[in-house]
Amino acid sequence: MKKIKNITLKKEIKKLNNSLYIFIIFLVLGALFIAFGIYENRKNEANYDYLNDIIENKNNETGAYAYLNVAQAPYSIAKYEDEDKEAFYIIFDGTYFYIAYLSNDLYAKLNVEGLEEDPLTIYGITTAIPEEVKEIAIEVYNDGLEEEDQISMDNFNNYFGEVYLNNTSLKKLNSSFYLLSIIPFSISLIFLIIFITKKVKTKKRLSKLTEEELNTLEQELDSDDAKYYSNYHLILTNNYLISFTSGLNILKYSNLIWIYEHKVKQYGITTAKNIFVMDNNGKTYHILNTDAFKKSSELIKEIITNISNKNDKMLVGYNKRNQEEINEILKNS
Repeated sequence: MKKIKNITLKKEIKKLNNSLYIFIIFLVLGALFIAFGIYENRKNEANYDYLNDIIENKNNETGAYAYLNVAQAPYSIAKYEDEDKEAFYIIFDGTYFYIAYLSNDLYAKLNVEGLEEDPLTIYGITTAIPEEVKEIAIEVYNDGLEEEDQISMDNFNNYFGEVYLNNTSLKKLNSSFYLLSIIPFSISLIFLIIFITKKVKTKKRLSKLTEEELNTLEQELDSDDAKYYSNYHLILTNNYLISFTSGLNILKYSNLIWIYEHKVKQYGITTAKNIFVMDNNGKTYHILNTDAFKKSSELIKEIITNISNKNDKMLVGYNKRNQEEINEILKNS
């Protein structure tokens, strides 16, 4: 990029970095959401005890948060008549048997091969095992076993414990912060694209200027006649219109054939006002964007007047007559 001497031009080029700063801010915000989500989930993991520890060391405590490794496809043993989507299952973790109450969806995720080598973890709350479920579990467990290997209600607790895992889920994960992170990450991506687009466009535009053209431009920028609308990133010199609204555009008044105001409306209400210009090649440039307040109308009128006064052949205003005349000009050019 050519070396810029004019302070005003340097200031506007530097402002292009604002999009980069906003990108970084939203990127960091998204990362913070992810980090906080990881922190919350790790904190929650500390509140869960392994089901066997609750059975052996916490006297079969009910209402406790528990997790269980599943090393074998669950075996269905019973379900309530009015609940078609859940059932009681016998679970094996590679060492002991347990009772768990699973949904059909969760069972489908656990009914897979390879659990012996790579067990899946389920989470839930401990609940006392109903007597009727114990009886069914004993019957299922004893099926096909020699009498000396069978269990009874007297020693059931030694094999299964007194509580089962209820309201289980495959992953105990609070995904809300991860989902929220999508918003700042998306915004950061938009501003990164804006930054890159404007930076490339600015660099490309400056590279097309010869040293002589750049010197002439900077001399006009240093002149007292130059008008700088800093809040709108627009500079008007004696011969040039310089806008940073959509990246750097340096336009000679003598090459412009049309200038007009464009209003943005939502539900019939004007929410923003813009100024567009067209050059003699038929290319349109967005040179100013502002709000819809009364002061903006005065500003737009002032800017359009200042620009159109630099070229008496320039058409002013968006109307049918000017559209037809522009079409003729472009057709004959």
